[in-house]
Amino acid sequence: MTSLGRIETVPLSDRTLEAIRSAIISGELPGGASLSDRQLAESLAVSRTPVREALHRLKEAGLVEPRGRSGWAVTHFTEQDVREVFQLRKLLEPVGLDALEAAGNAEKMDYIASFFRDYTHPIPSGSYQEYFACDDAFHKSLVDCSGNSRIRHFYEIIESHINRGRYFLIGSTSGRIEETLEEHRAITQAIADRDFGRARTELVNHLSTGEKLMIRHLRQQTTG
Repeated sequence: MTSLGRIETVPLSDRTLEAIRSAIISGELPGGASLSDRQLAESLAVSRTPVREALHRLKEAGLVEPRGRSGWAVTHFTEQDVREVFQLRKLLEPVGLDALEAAGNAEKMDYIASFFRDYTHPIPSGSYQEYFACDDAFHKSLVDCSGNSRIRHFYEIIESHINRGRYFLIGSTSGRIEETLEEHRAITQAIADRDFGRARTELVNHLSTGEKLMIRHLRQQTTG
């Protein structure tokens, strides 16, 4: 008997879904872009069946919409999307901080406070993907602290839109990624100091700043 375990394989449909979703989130497939299941299948070297399955699942997530009789298009990232996503985040993420404070689990507090310690200014462009993953993991960890499975589920539903917003804002606002690092550190330092009132304030300020900047850039795109 060896310690070798079974290698789990990811279904083709899931890999196809993730490839298309990642292209939408990163902006490689921008809002309004037409999508053809035939062309996507050719690009991904898969059959049209997993592509069609992926498109229907992405429709449920609000990332694509039907166009015409058989076509699809990437949904636009609108001002209403921004407001709704951030309204939900401002409701859900502070609940995790409240639960973290109430639990009094020093180990978990130290874990949350340890995020972003390995980053220094300026963040190299080659590390953006890694930083985005850390950003995502940090906010998800706050939500996980709630211990509420329904809150986690609601957050998972909007996660693709959250990440889409991250790429949208970083790609459009010079220096924003450096600002987010300082904002994140302000939150984690407050947690390290066990000052949860300050942590909530810093968290909401961070979310509000991101919301305002996204809306400003969307309006500039519209008038430009």
